[in-house]
Amino acid sequence: MTYAALEEQLRQVDEQDFDFVSHFLDLILNKRKKETKTEKKPVRQLGKWKGQISMADDFDETPECFKEYM
Repeated sequence: MTYAALEEQLRQVDEQDFDFVSHFLDLILNKRKKETKTEKKPVRQLGKWKGQISMADDFDETPECFKEYM
């Protein structure tokens, strides 16, 4: 279908149905954008941070400033 034929069909659409046609075209264009935009997620590397993060030995102990509230 040529643009001229499509334009002629759009001229024949009632004004009350024009919003429906417009939303339909938006739906089609957004679908195309999503299809071309899909990117692969990077592969997750397990153990990447091993040995680089440590936790304090007294992590579970209540800090002195909070002991009066317990």
